Amino acid sequence: MFRDLRYVRVEVDDLDAATRFAADIFGLQPADRSDAHAMFRSDMRNYALCYSRAGDGNAVALTVASAADLDAVEKQLTAAGYKPRRLTEAEADVRQAKQVLAVKAPNGVTVEIVWRPMTSGWRYHGPRDAGIVGFQAVSLACKDIIANEKFWTQGIGLRVSDWAGETVYLALDDAHHRVALYPSQRNALLGATWAVEGKDNIMVNWYFFQKTQVPVVAGPGRQAASNAMFVTTRGPGGLLMSYATEMDEGPHIAARGPRQFAGSALSHCAWGSPTEQPEFLGGDVP
Repeated sequence: MFRDLRYVRVEVDDLDAATRFAADIFGLQPADRSDAHAMFRSDMRNYALCYSRAGDGNAVALTVASAADLDAVEKQLTAAGYKPRRLTEAEADVRQAKQVLAVKAPNGVTVEIVWRPMTSGWRYHGPRDAGIVGFQAVSLACKDIIANEKFWTQGIGLRVSDWAGETVYLALDDAHHRVALYPSQRNALLGATWAVEGKDNIMVNWYFFQKTQVPVVAGPGRQAASNAMFVTTRGPGGLLMSYATEMDEGPHIAARGPRQFAGSALSHCAWGSPTEQPEFLGGDVP
């Protein structure tokens, strides 16, 4: 039913400052821009990241393969007790998709199910060589982790690949996860991850963060459940932005069923890299 994790939209105060970070620091390619939105490419799609001053809220989007799939998701969400809404043609045009179904997750982040989103057809060229090969995953902070897991599994239809303590990793294809739910003292769009070519890119970007004096929030490290090697900084709108490589993928993940990892910081970084991010510490979130 779902083709991919399509984009993330983040509310920011200053589009110009956000653009400088996304392009000059993180290495995303600036794309379409208006007074209210600034979009950025990381692969063949028209955009994977949208900064917004339009008051349309933080959002995560998934692509469906057909109009019939869009209908099916709408029926599934309604049957599960949620209230999806079909966006108007004008609203869909802003999101560069033919049709869009929107629904609020329990943590307040909007989930947009899009059909026929725009693809550029042009190869991605970043302003600097960060090694980015595509948009990989998003993470959400959730006060009520049980309600959010129910929404994403019974309402949206993703499957649990693993748990780390109460953190939930959710898959929609052969990748270990595309969405991660973290127990938290707040409800928020927590982070977004872009895949890079290899380990060297993780280390080069880590050194680049240090050189440009942007915060290293977590890593370099490796997730125990997904095996992804990563490094994370904090971008505009408070969004954690990560590079990752070597995430586990393949049909064996669904075949084996979800595993339970310990609710400890080592489950979020098996290398033990220090972090002060509460959601990555494990145990009771302070």
